[in-house]
Amino acid sequence: MERYPVLTADGKVEGYVISSVEFSVIFDSQGNGRSFMWVDTERAIEVTPFIDKGVLRIGNTVIEYARLVEDIPWPLVYVAKDFERYVEWVAERYGSMLRGKSIVVNYSGGKDSTSVMAVMAALREKVDFELRAIYSYVPYLEPPRNIDFVERASKVLGVEVDIVEANRELMKKRLLEDGMPYRGKRWCTYMKLRPIKDAKKLRRQDVTADGDRLTEALKRFARLYQMSPQKPKLYDGGGRIRPIYVWTLLDIAANVRRLGLVHPDYYEGLPRVACMVCPYKALHEFSEEQLDLLEDPGLVESAIRRSYEKYYASMGIEWEEFRSQHLWRHHPIVAKKLLEAKKELEKIAEKEGLETVTKDKVDGMFKSLWTNPLPEAPEIDPEESVKVIGSVVEKAYKQALQLSREATKIVMAERGLTIDEPIGCACGSV
Repeated sequence: MERYPVLTADGKVEGYVISSVEFSVIFDSQGNGRSFMWVDTERAIEVTPFIDKGVLRIGNTVIEYARLVEDIPWPLVYVAKDFERYVEWVAERYGSMLRGKSIVVNYSGGKDSTSVMAVMAALREKVDFELRAIYSYVPYLEPPRNIDFVERASKVLGVEVDIVEANRELMKKRLLEDGMPYRGKRWCTYMKLRPIKDAKKLRRQDVTADGDRLTEALKRFARLYQMSPQKPKLYDGGGRIRPIYVWTLLDIAANVRRLGLVHPDYYEGLPRVACMVCPYKALHEFSEEQLDLLEDPGLVESAIRRSYEKYYASMGIEWEEFRSQHLWRHHPIVAKKLLEAKKELEKIAEKEGLETVTKDKVDGMFKSLWTNPLPEAPEIDPEESVKVIGSVVEKAYKQALQLSREATKIVMAERGLTIDEPIGCACGSV
């Protein structure tokens, strides 16, 4: 994930933080990072000394760390600090191509899609086109308060949002029969997208506006950067417009804060808006209090129990460990491997006094972007944004790709086994 700036009470950047799966990485202001592994939802232990060439070794357990943790540095700049000027630039560049079109926003309620809807709503004041949004609610897996937020955003931005939802009966059936979706088997994604596709067929829109950004995920960066490595290309006259793909996280934060549309999840220290029980969440992002916000916590509890009985009990994993570690997020073999590593890490930590970090500390780091003053930083012209951002992220992408390949070769040579998890996350909203 992209690095989140950790802000002080007076708006200074004192470091950065990222979280992925069972790990968080905390950077100082110079970009030097230390890696921590979450041994439970409340506490993580530093594992930096055990990582070499993208491989994490704890006792006899070897993990392809480079494939599990994505780190995206980016230049600390604004591209759309002056929101009105940015919208004017979009209108000048693409207004004639969009005039008279029917445009729909894929809306999730997250910071990126809220920014997309804000840009398109402001652009509609300058260019004549039809604008609607579609939001797909996933029953049982996400809290009803998400719908409340979507309705509020609709009123603030003056954009009508069609609220659809995944098939309730089928959702319930799959949860009770198959258990929870996990990394590598996200059947929930198909359930979420199906009603969106149906709604679009009825509307027959010309253009879809989405929240792709250069710095959001490394695979996404590669795709967008190769599309136009010198000049931004928000729209080419086809069926998709990416109105914020050159924005940095500072632009996103400034925009949603200006609108008063910061999702409650961000104020609780979550780095993304997604289903409450999304398998791509890091362990510290879970709490029993949040699960109580679901419309039927008992159903989800039954689904977790079903997952355990169907896939994990035979692996020798105890129920209490499975439940407290939210191991349903992983393939059973991966879950077993991670659990073994954590147990060994705690033994080592007790002997050697390894440094720890708490959930409250990390949550506070993420939360600072939404509660503390935003930092002063240069504002660059949108025309230069791809070159400026790409110069930093392209280097990180190549390094991550090479490190991941090396880590895979090492593990295969030693064990003949890999944790088959791709870099990046395509699940839910950010």
